[in-house]
Amino acid sequence: MSLDDVILLTGRTIDQGVALEGGKTTMENVRAAAICAFDSDDFKKLDTLVGTPVKIITEYGEVIVHSTISEEGPHPGIIFIPMGPWANQVVNPDSQSCGTPTFKGMKAKVEVVKSGKVLNALDLINTLKEA
Repeated sequence: MSLDDVILLTGRTIDQGVALEGGKTTMENVRAAAICAFDSDDFKKLDTLVGTPVKIITEYGEVIVHSTISEEGPHPGIIFIPMGPWANQVVNPDSQSCGTPTFKGMKAKVEVVKSGKVLNALDLINTLKEA
């Protein structure tokens, strides 16, 4: 199953901030930041279970993260990934001369990848070195 033409937002979360206190390479950081939150109705369209890996694809890249249902909402057509190395794979790198990438408003596609693997931060970064 997939969702086409959703809008990706990224941003800080309390869980992501707390996880960073333990270090960027911890499993707590993966659980807090390697996720994509969906509107509950959009999640039903994916026809899968919470935690199932999903591939987020934008014109800037792609990444596999765990799926979850947002506690906020409703916000149909909008997905959210906490800031971190996973979100960085799919955001617009154009900083418009201010030094900060565009973290909000990217068009995205979502694909369920039940056999997909969500990489930890170090493994994700190492894949960039290999590319």
